Amino acid sequence: MLEEGKFNAGEFSIIVFTFTVGTAILYTASLLSTFTKQDAWLASFLAILPSLLFIFVYNQFISLYPSMTYVEVNEKVLGKWLGKLTSVLYLLYVFHIISGGYRGIGDFFTTQVMVETPIQVIMILFVLTSLIGVRLGLEVICRTAVIFLPWIILLLSMLILFLFPLIKLENIQPIFGEGIKPILNGSYHHLGLPYLQLLILLMITPFVTEKAEVKKAFYLGTVSGGIILSIIVLFCILVLGADFTARQTYPTYVLGKKINIGNFLERVEVIVALIWVFTIYFKLTICYYGLTLGLAQLFGLKDYKILIFPLAFLILPFSMFIHPNTVHINNYIAKTLTPYSLTICFIIPLLLLVVGKMRNKSSSTKTSNQNL
Repeated sequence: MLEEGKFNAGEFSIIVFTFTVGTAILYTASLLSTFTKQDAWLASFLAILPSLLFIFVYNQFISLYPSMTYVEVNEKVLGKWLGKLTSVLYLLYVFHIISGGYRGIGDFFTTQVMVETPIQVIMILFVLTSLIGVRLGLEVICRTAVIFLPWIILLLSMLILFLFPLIKLENIQPIFGEGIKPILNGSYHHLGLPYLQLLILLMITPFVTEKAEVKKAFYLGTVSGGIILSIIVLFCILVLGADFTARQTYPTYVLGKKINIGNFLERVEVIVALIWVFTIYFKLTICYYGLTLGLAQLFGLKDYKILIFPLAFLILPFSMFIHPNTVHINNYIAKTLTPYSLTICFIIPLLLLVVGKMRNKSSSTKTSNQNL
């Protein structure tokens, strides 16, 4: 076992929650408003339903192979070479998600918060913080998430509370104005960010101590994160309107700029920035950890930590070139991410699960015949 740290099901649920909210809190409202206009919030709530199917499939892996990571399961089920090939595709996907996440951080801070700071500086700082977290180990990452959760909840509550005076109910009317088809289309595009990416968490599930509770924790974290995202989308539509939300790159951040309490409390968009920084840090750090552990298992290394620094030197330059600008990121999320994620994070795992169950059934049949 390359990782000695352990954590409980409650901490895993918190990791799932922060992973779900992560990058999606800034991009989802704009993405869904483009497809579904004022019904974006309905599309967001609807997307939670298929996410439960994904979690059901992922939980089957936990039931069948409770002590194995996803990379280890690939090799066990498909054999050495085909299993390694499938793991390579999976780890390339994780690498892609990490690089895109750090590029998103850089673009956000250099266009909204620290406009004169070079994007390379922002990205280097965030990669270093994730690198430190991965080096300290999985247990430290999870305990830190527990410490930051109350702050995330407090900031979300403050944001929602301050926005209530700005609500305009006419912004969500007419409900089902474009019919059900755009809502279904929007929900489909929402699956790639973030629900399908939850497969990455199968790299840490073997280290959860409460095996009986981990499946419930997976569902709880996903649903709670999905509800938070849907509420944020709803408030973007209620306060900003569907057209304005669709035109903004970071509509959730714009929400913070709209807050004005008695000309005294205003421009509190830093609340949104802090929520995003906290949640995306844990998401990208877990992805970073999963990538290093997966590569160590792929190459049969005894310690995953020797890969942490070399990977940083690969992630940083790739992050610079993966998306030239925010327009490219938005187009990638809207057109490419969901089919890409469906292939890597649902179709391949589903086939793997079917093969694994068939092999288990075959081996159990042989064992019973030998006993007879």
